[in-house]
Amino acid sequence: MIGCHGRYHTMFVVDTVEYILQSLSYDARTVELGKIAALLHDIGIIAGRKNHSQKSAALAAVFLDETARVLPKEKDIIINAIYNHSEGESISNAPGAALLIADKIDLSRKRLLPDKTHDDWHKNIMEIENVDITISRNEITINYLTTDKFSAKIFACEGAKYHRIPQRAAIFLDCVCHFQINGEEMKGTT
Repeated sequence: MIGCHGRYHTMFVVDTVEYILQSLSYDARTVELGKIAALLHDIGIIAGRKNHSQKSAALAAVFLDETARVLPKEKDIIINAIYNHSEGESISNAPGAALLIADKIDLSRKRLLPDKTHDDWHKNIMEIENVDITISRNEITINYLTTDKFSAKIFACEGAKYHRIPQRAAIFLDCVCHFQINGEEMKGTT
């Protein structure tokens, strides 16, 4: 299974970025910049999956130059957020941190497409029905709603990237990130 980068994923990420930034009391313009970055974060997929975040940033830069009404400083915020949305090694702004969290937590079956890979990790992800995120004070809780077949052990081990990156982004936002499965704290994600 592979992650689809279509409309569902894009709108999930846009809505989640907006929720994160609003919940943490960022100003309306920062929220808007985050939503722009979320809308454009995967446009580079058209040129292939490899290095798509860098390709997306390059295409977004051209788009922003030609069509958007953003200041150069705002363009830099958007482009940096897009460029770093895959691995999150260089988080430098709140929209980028929110984008990292939103992008990495979207692991529900709604997003997956068939592929030639059928290992336990991907079969396990098929059991995630939905993902909920809640923010209370400076705590971000990500709750994966799953079927009975879901294996938390496989998810905690094989999906470590999908825990470490949101945790790193949450720290940038002065938050702590918790993971749950069906409302129960997930072990092995710290």
